[in-house]
Amino acid sequence: MSSDSPRTANETPPLSPAPPHGGAAAIGRALFEQSPLSTVVYDPAGRITSANAAFERLFGLRVADIVDSYSILEDAQLAELGLQPAIRRAFAGEAVVLPPIRYDATRVTGGATTTWTQGYFYPVHDADGAVSSVVLVHVDLTASRAAEDALRRQSAELEAQREALEEQIEEAHALAEELRQANDALLAATEQAAAERAAAERAARDVGAILESIGDPFVVHDAEWRFRYINRPAAEVFGASFNTPAEHLLGRVLWDVYPDIVGTKMEHEMRRAAAGRELVISEVYYPRHGNWSEIHCHPMPDGGVATSWTDITARKRAEEAEHYLAQATAILASSLDYEVTLAALARLVVPALADWCTVTVVGAGGALQQLAVAHVDPTKVDWAHEVQRRYPGNPDSPSGVAGVIRTGKAELISDITPEMLEAEIRDPEYLRLIRGLGLRSVIIVPLVAHDRVLGALSLIAAESGRRYGEADLALATELARRAALAVDNARLHREAVQARAVAESANRAKADFLAVMSHELRTPLNAIGGYAQLIEMGVRGPVNDEQREDLERIQRSQRHLLGLINDVLNYAKLEAARVEFRAERVPVRPLLDGLEDLVAPQVAAKGLHYDCCDADPDVALLGDEEKVRQILLNLLSNAIKFTPAGGTIRVSADADGDVVRLRVADTGVGIPDDQLERIFEPFVQLARGLSTGHEGTGLGLAISRDLARAMGGDLAAESGPGQGSTFTLTLPRVR
Repeated sequence: MSSDSPRTANETPPLSPAPPHGGAAAIGRALFEQSPLSTVVYDPAGRITSANAAFERLFGLRVADIVDSYSILEDAQLAELGLQPAIRRAFAGEAVVLPPIRYDATRVTGGATTTWTQGYFYPVHDADGAVSSVVLVHVDLTASRAAEDALRRQSAELEAQREALEEQIEEAHALAEELRQANDALLAATEQAAAERAAAERAARDVGAILESIGDPFVVHDAEWRFRYINRPAAEVFGASFNTPAEHLLGRVLWDVYPDIVGTKMEHEMRRAAAGRELVISEVYYPRHGNWSEIHCHPMPDGGVATSWTDITARKRAEEAEHYLAQATAILASSLDYEVTLAALARLVVPALADWCTVTVVGAGGALQQLAVAHVDPTKVDWAHEVQRRYPGNPDSPSGVAGVIRTGKAELISDITPEMLEAEIRDPEYLRLIRGLGLRSVIIVPLVAHDRVLGALSLIAAESGRRYGEADLALATELARRAALAVDNARLHREAVQARAVAESANRAKADFLAVMSHELRTPLNAIGGYAQLIEMGVRGPVNDEQREDLERIQRSQRHLLGLINDVLNYAKLEAARVEFRAERVPVRPLLDGLEDLVAPQVAAKGLHYDCCDADPDVALLGDEEKVRQILLNLLSNAIKFTPAGGTIRVSADADGDVVRLRVADTGVGIPDDQLERIFEPFVQLARGLSTGHEGTGLGLAISRDLARAMGGDLAAESGPGQGSTFTLTLPRVR
């Protein structure tokens, strides 16, 4: 019906335009759908609104099968596990890391699977800061739990073997005591010598058979730490790992053969067993080969020590990976300032995974920027920064950080040799400094997100003597992948914020321009109107009828143009949030009664009927009375324009609960259904063919709706072609 234009029906617009939409949403959706991590979104009632394919694979179900019947807040399993408080904290706006849980999907679907997961709740806030939904990301722990169960079973078996070994050793002690007694008896009775020697030989054979039956590596050292006994599994370990035949070890001192054990936890535990005459069980790490062992040290009667060990490297690596990946995820999700989170990630892995950790990113123009250097000694970090400044490195190098970033392929050097350093570093002083670090092993992995290399993560082993292998490379690669996603997301967010700032600046400039131009145009227009009135009044001399008619046309045009400029100025003020509102109690009946006198001349000139229904005298609204009257007059003006002679304009009001509704209805030409929202859009002229002679800026309804929403209300329209129109202004009620 009007030449004004709409916003969307359920939107509560700000006084400045919403930020532009672009590729970030599409990228976010692709991340959601293609993520290998199970991701599901819940509404505040706990119902699933969307989930990715990884979620369905993890739990063996289809979201479509449970979307209408499942609520996470009503899940009995989660209630049994005591996790409901954590879930509600997430809906209250807190990011929550859940403990690992065993979830039986068969209780939801009647089939499918049982999984171990660890979940992370992330609240999603709307523009007003309220939590509109919660994202739950699952990490699948099923495989690692299965591995842990297997390791526990193996540990139980080993414990049983240990107990059997202790029993065997006790039997050996008993046999030795029998041997001693036999020897005493031999001295006392020479006639028993032959029989006792035979018994001793049998006992020795039995002890040897017992020791050889032990499945784990087992060695015995005397009080001087010389090798006395090495069983077959231990001989295989020494031969494969140290290239030392067992026969070459017997009689030699442990610390002389393997000096790299001196000063380690392994030496400490073995000496503790010998000195304290107690069984010592401990987990130790051997940097030379990068493996973990659980050692059992048994004190021997002669002051020596019997030691057995079990390789637990797989279990320890699984625990290590789970720990550091969980810690890294929490760090990377803690802030969108990726410079800070990458530095925290570098500190996380030192010194357990690396003696040195560096993070390098590709900056503006492709330049490499070292964002983080971590070491347990802060003075060494300062030294490293100085070395980096003096020797920035060759960006075209085929290896190292530059090569990994260029090719996107990880680099693993398990053993750094002097020859490697000499081939890579030509500067003698720089080579001397690097040699002083005592580098042993290095891993460099690319930071890759969406097939784009963003930088590189470097793990360096030095004083610890650690040697990196494929398992370390896999862990570093996963750390780098998560770091790259965090960097990519942070950069996208930063770009979006910058784009929004640019758009808001442009919008402010537009609003300022409209306001200034409106003021500048009103001055000459007011002068035109004033001088036309002076001439019409005869101040400049007599005016004939034809001149008076021309002057009237000039004044009508001046008033029309001034009205258009005032609309533009008012809209510019609203856009720039420069309109002041005074909230007050406004009785509805006096407000409506006062409208008729203001529009009576226009109604009479058009030959229309005006009907104002009585309003409840006790009903009052909360708002700015001047702005409410401005909205109603604009609606009445539109109704008069678009209602043919003989038609009716009706004004009414009613109250419902906490709102008051003011309605302006007419019997005019009406508005097509598909145009009811467009009429509230600024600068959009609608159905000009229906409004010949009534063209305007297309801002009246846009201004009216913005004023209504700024006062906590809204403005809506109902109509149809040839059926007239009804505009409803809704505002808060005050009692």
